[in-house]
Amino acid sequence: MAVLLTLPAGADTPLDELTRALSTNDRKAVKTAEERLLGGSASLDELLKAGMLLAQHEMLSDGAVIFKKCSELYPQSFEAKYNLALAQIGLNDYASAERALQGMPSVSARETAAVAYLWGKVFSASGRPQQARQSFEKAYRGNPNDENYALDLALVYIQSSAYVLAINVLRTARRSHPESTELALELALSEALSGQSDAAIALCREMSERDSSLATARLIAAFAQCFAGNYPACEAEASAGLSLAHANPYLYYLHAEALWNERANDNGRILNDLHTAIGKMPQCGVCLLLRSRVLEAAHNNNAAMADIRAALAADPRQAQAWYLLAMLYRKSGQGAAAAGALEQYRALQNAQTNDEIESFRKQFIDK
Repeated sequence: MAVLLTLPAGADTPLDELTRALSTNDRKAVKTAEERLLGGSASLDELLKAGMLLAQHEMLSDGAVIFKKCSELYPQSFEAKYNLALAQIGLNDYASAERALQGMPSVSARETAAVAYLWGKVFSASGRPQQARQSFEKAYRGNPNDENYALDLALVYIQSSAYVLAINVLRTARRSHPESTELALELALSEALSGQSDAAIALCREMSERDSSLATARLIAAFAQCFAGNYPACEAEASAGLSLAHANPYLYYLHAEALWNERANDNGRILNDLHTAIGKMPQCGVCLLLRSRVLEAAHNNNAAMADIRAALAADPRQAQAWYLLAMLYRKSGQGAAAAGALEQYRALQNAQTNDEIESFRKQFIDK
C-alpha cells in the first residue's frame, strides 16, 4: 500500500535534507539525514515519506529502518507497519516480515485484504503453499480489482496445477485491466497448460501484434502449438522467439521437438538445438529424453542411456524415462535391469503427470 504524499516546503527539516541528498546521490548526506530522522521527533507523516523516498531510490534496507522506527513511535499506524513488512519482504527477510504482520491494526476491508496479501507473500516464500493459497484467496475476495492480488493468486493455482481456477481469476481481472501484459501472459500460460491451446495461441498472437519483442508470448505460443501437435507452427514460433534478444533457452528444446516430430531428416540440427538447450538448462529432463531418442536413432545406445540416467538423476519421478531406459536395457540384453526399470515405470505410470506440461510449467514457477 504505497504512501505517496506531497513533500513539504522548507529547507531545514531532515526530510528536506534527505530529499536533496538523494537527488544528488550524496550517500554521506543521506546517512546524516537518516540519523536526524531517527534521533529526533519526526512526525508520522515525515517518517512515512522518508521511508518511501529511500525505497524509491533502491535503498530498501535504509527504508526498512525508518519504517521500523515509525512503527515503534506510532504503533497504531497501519501504513507504518504495512510498509515495514513490505520492505522486509523485498529484502527477503521473511521472519521479520512475519513479526511485523502479527497483530497489525486493520480497520477497513481493503486494509484486511492488504494484510492477507502480505501474509500470502510470506507463506509462499517460506514454503507454506496451503497457507499462501488461503491468504491470497482472502486478499482477492477482499479486493478483486487489485491486479497483483489476481496475479499472485493465479500463480498459486498454477503451481498446484489448478489451471481452471487460475483462468477464471485471470479472465475476470483482465476485464478490469485489459491492457495488463502480466495478466495476459499468465492467462495464456494457464490456457496452454490446461490444454486450451487455441485460446492460448490467440492471446499470444494478440500480444505479439502489440509488441513484437515480447519473447514470453512467443515461448507460450510455441509450447501450445507443439502440445496441440501443430509442429510446423511450433517450429515457426520457436524460430521467431529465438531471433529475439534474451530468448528463453526452452525455445531450443521446442524447436528440436518440432523438427523431430515433423520427421525432419536433420538429426544434426536437432542435436545442435538440444546440446544448446541442455547446456543452458542442465536439469531439463524432457531435453535429455529427446536427445536420448535422437541418439538411439543414430544407434548410439550408450550415450542414449547416459542421457536417460541424467534425466532420472534430476527427477526420478519421470515414468517415460524409466520406460525408455527399460527398452534400451532390453535391446542391450540386460534383462534384469530392464525388468527393474519397467517396475519403476509401472509404479509411476498411474500417478505421473504429463512430462511436457510439468517441464514447461517449471520454467515459470521454479525461479
